This record gives sequence, C-alpha cells and structure tokens, in this order.
Amino acid sequence: MAKKMFSLEIFLQQVQKLMEEKGIKDQKNFNEMVGVQRAITRWKSGESRPSVDSLMMIKELFGKSIDWLLTGEEAPGFQPMQPIITLVGAEPEIPAEVRSENYYAVPLVEGPIAAGYAGLIPGDYVSDLVWVYKPELGARQYHNLRAVRLGKDADSMEPTIHPGSIVIIDPTETQITPKAIFAVRLDREGGCAIKRVQQTDEHWVLVSDNPEYDPIAIEKTRIPNIIIGRVIWSWTSWVREPLYEGPAGSNGKKNGLA
Repeated sequence: MAKKMFSLEIFLQQVQKLMEEKGIKDQKNFNEMVGVQRAITRWKSGESRPSVDSLMMIKELFGKSIDWLLTGEEAPGFQPMQPIITLVGAEPEIPAEVRSENYYAVPLVEGPIAAGYAGLIPGDYVSDLVWVYKPELGARQYHNLRAVRLGKDADSMEPTIHPGSIVIIDPTETQITPKAIFAVRLDREGGCAIKRVQQTDEHWVLVSDNPEYDPIAIEKTRIPNIIIGRVIWSWTSWVREPLYEGPAGSNGKKNGLA
C-alpha cells in the first residue's frame, strides 16, 4: 500500500512538538510567525488545510523539513527527480531506485482545454502524462491538476518561468495572493496565459515578470472568472521536444512555485 502523503493528525502533532521545542506557549504567537490568523484553530477544526506557503514558512523559520512536518519522519538522502513524460497508455519508465506509487500522473493538455474544464478533463484531450514526484506537489490532494507546455515564444514571465516550460495548474487554488502566479484566461495568448494577478473593484490587472511587458487591465464584466488556477510547479527542459526526461541533473531544471 502506498504511504499517505498527508495526515492532519500527524501534522498537528509535529506542530505541537515544534512549539514545545522552541518554547512557544501561545498559539497566537505561532500564528503570527507563520502569517496566518487562527492557523492552528482552523487546522484543528478542518476549516482549512495548511497551505504550501505555510509549510514553507515553517520550514524556513524553524529549520524543519516538510517531510518531518507531514509524516513525522525525515526522508533520507532525498533528491528531487525530474518529471517523466509519457504518451497516454504507455508505461512510465520510472527509475529503478524509486517506487512508482511515489509519482503522480498529471495530464498534459493544450492551454484552451486547461482553461475550459475546471473539473476532470476528458481523456480525449490528454496528449501526454507528466509523472511528478509527489513531494514536489506539497500536501495537495491532487484535485484535477493539469499540465500545460508554454510556447517557445512565451517569455512574458522571464526570468521566473522560461519559454517552453511545462507548468502544473491547481484549479482549486484561485485566491489572489501577492506572491502567487496564476494561469488566466486570455485570448491574445492562446486562451491560457501565465501571469501575476491584481485586481480593482472593476478590473483584473495581469502583470508579467518580464519588464518588457506592460500590465494588462481587463474589465471583470467581460471575463468574470479569469483565473484558471494557481501555478504550483514548473519545469524547463534543456532538450528539444523531449518525450522522456531522465533523472535529475541530466537535462532539465525546475522552479519551486508552490
């Protein structure tokens, strides 16, 4: 049986251990440190789950690995693996040193398809599968993730995300936060563009990391639901039009966006 990637009970136990170890007696102090109001109360009640941002903040503040927070155990010698890309129906060539259940297969689709389906994407539209090492996706429950390969001239998010990159989008994460990058519905960029998002009462404001691109203002009445989902992971291949990408260090690089 594959090991569960997230247990709320274990996570809360680890937070309690961490607070005791660091001498933090007041939950309010801990909540302020991680930047989430009523964090522990909300996690305990099930009102919300710890976000990847919260996990990363705890990791940076207290020097604890995410593996320790989620499972109570350290992952010995963990080395991130490059994604494996296979044609639909083909068996993934997962390296012998890892177990296949540690990977999650994300459907690779065209931008307009990613934008058009908030839920499960019909199999007819899936061209390839991107097998991603599960810990790289954080504590998510993998609700209808979808992968999109950016065009070779899609340089509006340079230097954060490079042209030709594969990005993974989580359609359940649509709340606008300052550091987040989103996939948005934008006809001028093929129906699906990668941008930072700001808003006013009447407009969406789409911002590129590349300073050569001006912000784009779009009336909310024209596109009420502009956000497809948050970009939680990206990967850039150094090999032209690859079908299979081998282990880490051979031919690619990733950006930790989650």
